Amino acid sequence: MPIYTPPSYAATIAPRRRRQRRLVIAHLAAHSRNPQWIKGINAALTFSDREGHLVVPRYHTESGYDLGGFIHNVRNRYHHGVLDDEQVQILNALGMVWRVGSARWAEVYIPAFTAFARREGHLRVPREHRENGIKLGHLTHNIRKSRRLGRLPQWRIDILDSLASALQ
Repeated sequence: MPIYTPPSYAATIAPRRRRQRRLVIAHLAAHSRNPQWIKGINAALTFSDREGHLVVPRYHTESGYDLGGFIHNVRNRYHHGVLDDEQVQILNALGMVWRVGSARWAEVYIPAFTAFARREGHLRVPREHRENGIKLGHLTHNIRKSRRLGRLPQWRIDILDSLASALQ
């Protein structure tokens, strides 16, 4: 079985979103909304055009606007079911990532585990080991603990197990 290599999120999503972005801009121009919402969407649009996604750091500012705070609040409202369908569609069109932890796993952690496994031939990561700036040893410890307690999602277990079995 080959070692898992995740696709780049931005490369996968960005080309499909160009047409949707134009529709979002046209819709916002035609339907006035809360001015704060429009400022947030415009800042998100700028960030999304540049980065190809909306995985915005919590304290990021975009042209003087607190985009990180806006995205943080929007995610919370989404998870509590407060956003309306129109708002969700607009944010999806911009490349919103609703579950950042899952995106971080696909974009950062899995490639780090893969690089370590290819180089070392195993996944027994020493506790203090760093891989490209990631505290992979600490992450491994936390993953093992979560798995023992039954808190690790099955898809993460499956990926790590496939990495380990590919090395045998």
